[in-house]
Amino acid sequence: MQAMKKVSVTTKLLNRFRSNPATLIFEGYCVNFDNVTIYNDGDSYALTVVNHLGVTECCVDTSNTSFIDELLKSLCGKVKFCGVSKFVVDYLQSKYVFNWLTNCDLYVWNGNPLDLSVIDCEIRPLEMSYVRQVSDGTPYHADLTDVKMCLNKHPSAAAYVDGKAVCWCLLHLEGDLGMLYTLPQFRRQGYALKVMTALTQMVIDKGNIPYAYIISDNVPSKNLAEKYNLQFACNTNYFEINKGRE
Repeated sequence: MQAMKKVSVTTKLLNRFRSNPATLIFEGYCVNFDNVTIYNDGDSYALTVVNHLGVTECCVDTSNTSFIDELLKSLCGKVKFCGVSKFVVDYLQSKYVFNWLTNCDLYVWNGNPLDLSVIDCEIRPLEMSYVRQVSDGTPYHADLTDVKMCLNKHPSAAAYVDGKAVCWCLLHLEGDLGMLYTLPQFRRQGYALKVMTALTQMVIDKGNIPYAYIISDNVPSKNLAEKYNLQFACNTNYFEINKGRE
């Protein structure tokens, strides 16, 4: 087996990532970040990027523990693993104490046309003045700078009633659908489906594949995803470790 090496982002590599639902997130990082590093050894791939908080975000697609070990030697400080398999989780849990772990299900567009007739209200980009509400509406209280960057970099969709946003969804910096929130008094009125359908169509119109990581026990969001033609692809996980220097 050859040693792990850094490789350049090429069209061929992006197409490889795009062809597998589990590595769509790799394509998202490559397209939306300038400072990604890609590692490869045979069929194993990893990607790292340092975010504005100084945390290394890392994606890994491998079933090779030696590749994981070699990758970890190159990392230090807080490392957030994004969208990785149970195999990677189980292996790293045997070696590290996790700061936190979130089990998710990956949902990916099934290729069928969306039912745009459900969009029967005013939908437009979310205004920057709602940054705090977006952060408060996420279970993890998304970083305010992250939210601002998402709104500046990507399309968003919000339903407005009497000039005020009542439901919205954004794209994370790496391009997956997320941060859906509906004001309590406007729930059970179909607004979530309207904004998700609108934003998913925007992603499709840009030539990209819509996908979303949904917390595994969030059954309502998974049922909703199927209504705008996202289907279950695989189980996946997010977690964080503290990696000291070796």
